[in-house]
Amino acid sequence: MLSVISLIAPVFGLIGLGFLAARLRWLDPSATRALSEFGYRVAVPALLFRVMSSTSMPQVSPLRLLGAYFAAITTIWILATLATWALLRRPTADAPVIAMGSCFGNGVMLGIPLILGALGNDAATPIALLVTVETAYLWILATLHMEIAGRGLRSISFAAVGGILRDVARNPIVGSVALGVAWAASGLTIPAIPDKLLSLLAQSAIPIALFALGMSLAAYSIKGEIATMTLICALKLAFYPALALTFALWVFELPLLWASALFLFTSMPVGANAFVFAALYDRAVGSVSAAIAVSTVIAVISVTIVLAILRAGWLGGSL
Repeated sequence: MLSVISLIAPVFGLIGLGFLAARLRWLDPSATRALSEFGYRVAVPALLFRVMSSTSMPQVSPLRLLGAYFAAITTIWILATLATWALLRRPTADAPVIAMGSCFGNGVMLGIPLILGALGNDAATPIALLVTVETAYLWILATLHMEIAGRGLRSISFAAVGGILRDVARNPIVGSVALGVAWAASGLTIPAIPDKLLSLLAQSAIPIALFALGMSLAAYSIKGEIATMTLICALKLAFYPALALTFALWVFELPLLWASALFLFTSMPVGANAFVFAALYDRAVGSVSAAIAVSTVIAVISVTIVLAILRAGWLGGSL
């Protein structure tokens, strides 16, 4: 348990420092955006490219990982949609936003540092694949769902889907993973000086990403319907990772490392993209904002439990 705490404490400690820096105005408010942009567009892509460029081809079929992922996340999406109507009694147009909050985790700013720290660079391949697929799949699913909720099945406009795919193609995370895989496949090594540059950038990725995440959390407020927030947090932090682990181990029979990477990835708190989507359509904005803040606090405990399960070897082996 001590090893789990020693891993969790610095991660959430950096998030807490970022939150305090924003709340107490130690840094200019514009620093939040600047640090987030640097982490997302420069430091994290450098980390992913450097790791992926030195990674050998996986021995596990990525289709098995994607099968477990899609099975779990689609099930949660359906459950969130049904719960919006049957339990919360909210309008149909709120369902895509609530489902987005229940599925979209903070896989980049928190997930990548935490998972690589817990499982090592061997987990880079499954995590890079999940991060790449998640953005495209959830934005397309949520956009189509909103189109259906607003105008009906026959009036779906696929123009928005094309725009999403163009944005994904320009995404620095997706680009760095693709370039890293291509470089590894070429058999080339990174020259010493560029590799040192990438190494310095990669070393900055984790502290900057976590500190920026903490600063950004200061902008979210806990308001909106408590029932909706509670549903989102319960689906995201409990039901989703439990389903993902079930599909990973007992349906698609993934190796322990890959199943553990998926388990941790799906255990991440609600990500900022859920708020962006809610604000875009002006639906359930307060509830999603609250879910981001509250789920991040709860994640200190829930992620500790997930890591303790993995370290204890209860899944058939220890990591």
